[in-house]
Order: sequence, then structure tokens, then C-alpha cells
Amino acid sequence: MIQCPDCRNMIPDDSAFCDQCGKELKWCPECKRPKRGTECPVCGNDLIPGSKYLSMLESGTPFPSQSPSQSQSTSENRPQPQPAAPQFAMPSKPQGTAVGASQPMMLVGNGWSLALKEGPFGRNGGIWPELGSCQYVSGSHGVISRDVAGWKITDIGSTNGTFINGSRLTPNTPATLVKGSKLVIATIEFTVV
Repeated sequence: MIQCPDCRNMIPDDSAFCDQCGKELKWCPECKRPKRGTECPVCGNDLIPGSKYLSMLESGTPFPSQSPSQSQSTSENRPQPQPAAPQFAMPSKPQGTAVGASQPMMLVGNGWSLALKEGPFGRNGGIWPELGSCQYVSGSHGVISRDVAGWKITDIGSTNGTFINGSRLTPNTPATLVKGSKLVIATIEFTVV
């Protein structure tokens, strides 16, 4: 079973369309998961419509690194994705230690893998468009930043809060993210990896 990135209901993992909300799924050929938007927030590959993804999977046809429509229009403006995203294969530090600003980190949970990158996030957009499907995430919920000490998360006065290991963050006060921490954004639970 997989989670529809739009309505968040669980559906069969061989679905081209969500049988709950009816939307066509867009799949990342690298991560092999449905995502929202036009490109994967984890590896940067262009997303493929569900029907095309499943037919290529069944026939054994290799996946393109970019979809034809986007590679023609943006290849000169955007660097080509690297195969196998080596940045996520780095050895991890021991659990519970702060990770430097250059160390890649992700939030994993609820069927999502969200790469940490600097910028605002919330239901109205930002670095993680996936959060737009959760009605409990505030429109402008928080901000991710980094400094020499590592990655930071700041709740900017959201209604339903941001929590690290069960403790609600004080609004407008940055908190350091460490590997192994349990992060909750409104009602969405993640583990920092």
C-alpha cells in the first residue's frame, strides 16, 4: 500500500490514479513513490504520470532521467539530475548528535521523504509542497534554516504547533534538528534521518 500525496489515503501500490480522490498519481522513477508537483523534492527527477510509470515498469522500459516535456523546455536552465543521488549515502553520525550544515538530512514519515533545505514551509507553499494537503498545517507554518551548528527549524506562530520529541517549540525560536529526533508538524509525524 502507498499513500496518495493529495488526499493522504492509503491505496494499492500499483495505482495510476487514487481510488479515493480520483487524481492521477505522479511517480518519481528514482524513489519509486508518488509525489506532488512536477519534480521530486528528494532527488530532483521529473515526475512521471501514473499510467506511463506503470506501463514502463511492467514492460521493463528504462525510466528517463527527465520527462520529455520538461527536458525539452528546461534542460538549458536546470542542471541534469545525477544518477543515484549519492548525497544521501553518506555515513550518519551517532544518534542524538547535532549535524553540521553541510550534512544532508531528511524527514521521513507518513509515506514521505522530505529533504531538508532552507526556506519557509506551510500549507500555502514553500520548500515542501506536500504539506499543502494537510488541513492542520498552517498556511505559513515555519522556516528551515542552517548555520555552522546545523539545521534549525522555527515555528512562526502556527495554530497547531511544531514539536520535537513531544515538546512544543516556542514560536519564533529556532530549534536544532538532530538525527533520530521525532518531529511533528501539526499532525504529521516525521523522524529526522
